[in-house]
Amino acid sequence: MEAFFQKKRQAMIDRLSNRNQSRTATADDSTRSADDDNPDSAVASKFSESKCSIDSLLDKSSSVDSSAIRSHFDGISSSIAALEQLVVESSYSLPSYELRSALKSVAELKQRLENQSAELLPKKKFSFRNKSATAAAKSSAAVRPKDPELPKLQPPVLVIRESPGFHNAKDATLTKNFRGLGIGEFTASDLDSCEVRLIGCINALFINRLRNCRDDRKGKKVRG
Repeated sequence: MEAFFQKKRQAMIDRLSNRNQSRTATADDSTRSADDDNPDSAVASKFSESKCSIDSLLDKSSSVDSSAIRSHFDGISSSIAALEQLVVESSYSLPSYELRSALKSVAELKQRLENQSAELLPKKKFSFRNKSATAAAKSSAAVRPKDPELPKLQPPVLVIRESPGFHNAKDATLTKNFRGLGIGEFTASDLDSCEVRLIGCINALFINRLRNCRDDRKGKKVRG
């Protein structure tokens, strides 16, 4: 008799278990059917999961070793790009307010990544490069050839030809008769307050540094 009741009890438990499994399967089918009928819900769910994953990675950035921080940020950047691509591909089906919200979230993730990259990535060192550039500039200046010096122009020098004449006299009356002498050139130089009398003809008369002198032929003072 007792065995009979145990058998009946086990049969009831099995029926309840089968009924519960059937209800669970029906609920899962309903959920999948609802997701198929509402693609926006699936996109929103996928977006939310991806965003949470990226936020979690960004929260862990400060604890990542410096040797792996660059690859860490590269992975986050790829995830953000994939999330943005999801939003772009779903832009025609998403309501406008959900689209704006999704784009804003992507922009905030990008900004967080940029801020953390600026803070945690190792800075480039420019000191050695600057020193090298300075040394190269000095070396270039040292080997630069100097411009050739142009020859200095000297003022023209007046050359007094050696010829017969009156030279270095002061307060004197100087007379010269050229008739029959055949002198072609004559010079009067360095005379001060002298009266010069020239008789006859010559081919050329050179005058240099005369002061207060008089030409007897013209009765005029001669300077030169």
